[in-house]
Amino acid sequence: MKFNYEINLDDYIEFNLHHLKHSKSVQKSLRKQRITVSLIYLVIPFIISYFFNQPLFGYLLAFSSASILWFCYFPKYFYRSTKNKLVKHINKKNDEALLGEHLLKVDENGIKEITQSSVHEIKWDHIVEIKGTKDYFYIYITNMKAIIVPLEAIKEDMDKLLQYYRKNNIELLYC
Repeated sequence: MKFNYEINLDDYIEFNLHHLKHSKSVQKSLRKQRITVSLIYLVIPFIISYFFNQPLFGYLLAFSSASILWFCYFPKYFYRSTKNKLVKHINKKNDEALLGEHLLKVDENGIKEITQSSVHEIKWDHIVEIKGTKDYFYIYITNMKAIIVPLEAIKEDMDKLLQYYRKNNIELLYC
């Protein structure tokens, strides 16, 4: 089977955000940052009050508000910031292997991805996992690198593709 499709900047950003949102280590780090900074904001009024003999209530109110805002809005800030960095990086690098026209060949031996600048052949037993979302298949080659396949490009041959996955004992995870 052959699939011809194009990957644009939005597809690439969607993959990276999906990966971040489903990565245990990223989520653990995000939780630590939310809690640690929030606690620091709560401790600061006591330090100010103790060292500078200032009334506690006003500072406690202000820093408690900052703590709550940080805890609630930091994840949104983190993902928006990451998205902006990705856009800047891709526009600066202009990587032809990531974006543009892709040809995906699937057969008994594995998957072959062909772009303007590269050819990747992946045997079935070297695929780490395949994740499916509402709009994409992500075929993970390593824990952090995947082939992005829009479902729109493979919708007519979806059953055949799923048969290859089952035949090669590859579980399709839906997120």
